[in-house]
Amino acid sequence: MTHPPQPPPGPEQPGYQPPAPPPGGTQQQPGQHGQGYGQPGGYAPPGGYAPAPPNAPGAVPALVLGLLGVFVCAFCAPFAFVQARKAEREINVAPGAYGGAGMVTAGKVLGIIGSVLLALGVVLFVLWLIFVVIVGVSSA
Repeated sequence: MTHPPQPPPGPEQPGYQPPAPPPGGTQQQPGQHGQGYGQPGGYAPPGGYAPAPPNAPGAVPALVLGLLGVFVCAFCAPFAFVQARKAEREINVAPGAYGGAGMVTAGKVLGIIGSVLLALGVVLFVLWLIFVVIVGVSSA
């Protein structure tokens, strides 16, 4: 009759012997964690990603001003476009040195949309003002 395999004895069982220390090294104390078979500490694994470059100066303000220009206050939109153009020039002058090209493009597009909405609002306001003046003069 065969018996099922038994697990090795643990520290609390009789017959337990602690493992031998590594050859030529010091024995690891309880609570310490070794490096194991992985990479030495402080190194990225092979094939890891390089850190992203910083955003171009003006990329974040261009996006924020663009969002404000479309959704809150249309007077911010032209400033978003100008800020995005400056940031775009910085990215083009030093390729790879700056990131945030997507934010710059979004800020530029939002700046254009907001500027068009602002111009449309000004034209409608002027037409309304002319209408009010004509109706006021004709009724007097």
